[in-house]
Amino acid sequence: MSTPLATVGILSIGSMGIGIAKLLVANNYRVLTNASGRSSATENRAKEARVELVGTDSELVAQSDYILSIVPPRDAVATAARIQDVWKEQKRLSKSPLYYLDLNAISPTTATQIAESFKEKAPEIRLVDGGIIGGPPAPTSGGSWKRPGIPLSGPFPLHEAPVSGEHFASTLYSRYLGPRIGSASGLKCCFASLAKGLTALGIQAYSTAASLDVLPALQDYLDEYNPQARSKIEGGITSCPVKAYRWVEEMNQIGDCFADDGGWNEQARIFRQISGLYAELAKVVEERGGTDGMEKVDGAIGALQEVEELEQDDR
Repeated sequence: MSTPLATVGILSIGSMGIGIAKLLVANNYRVLTNASGRSSATENRAKEARVELVGTDSELVAQSDYILSIVPPRDAVATAARIQDVWKEQKRLSKSPLYYLDLNAISPTTATQIAESFKEKAPEIRLVDGGIIGGPPAPTSGGSWKRPGIPLSGPFPLHEAPVSGEHFASTLYSRYLGPRIGSASGLKCCFASLAKGLTALGIQAYSTAASLDVLPALQDYLDEYNPQARSKIEGGITSCPVKAYRWVEEMNQIGDCFADDGGWNEQARIFRQISGLYAELAKVVEERGGTDGMEKVDGAIGALQEVEELEQDDR
């Protein structure tokens, strides 16, 4: 086996993290993760993807050329702080700089906050602001890979990194937007607001139509006048329950982005409302012990209605 092009640490190995890990391994990168405290299923999933398990963040930092942070938005700041704390405690032997790619769904304000913390606590680490647009990487029948888009920004372009930077940036299907921290995070917010905002509206419209016993009629009219909308709405409704807990803070971050960077101020509070909707959906999933029965539109809407009826009975 040829020498790996670089070593990449990934935090953490969820569905997106494992997909990116498989893509990198297939392209001759060594991939590490700290799976301490994670379930045996997560560890097995990592091993099956040929991801090496290390026991501590210290080992991850010591061995990595790049660290990718791919965590729920609520954990983005804390994950960056973990790496900064480790950096202060150890002496890195590698002569090459460590790159930290924050690929989380956060606002430009939060991205700037993270950048400032790196300047203060670990100025030698090169922070790259980023986001992920699309689903996890997956091999195609033709031997290539379907990959999400990864916009990047900040003063340290990934394609200029000294350890296989150009190849790494290309493998990730990244796009450099410029030197400003927050540009990539903001782009991700704008994109996600359209897709996940539509899903939130769809959930409310479909559940209300079901309460009125007119959901089949609504679907008939969508088929006749806007079939593409029906496909997108129903795809969102059935795919979002398992991810709803991640979207709660993401909607708050989008609201912050639109208020702080878009100038929408109070009007951006709509995303606080959408955050509440996804929090309710996450609660449904937790109370049901999973998403069984919610794989189809009727099941997902029915589960929401069950919880709403129970809450009304409790009032």
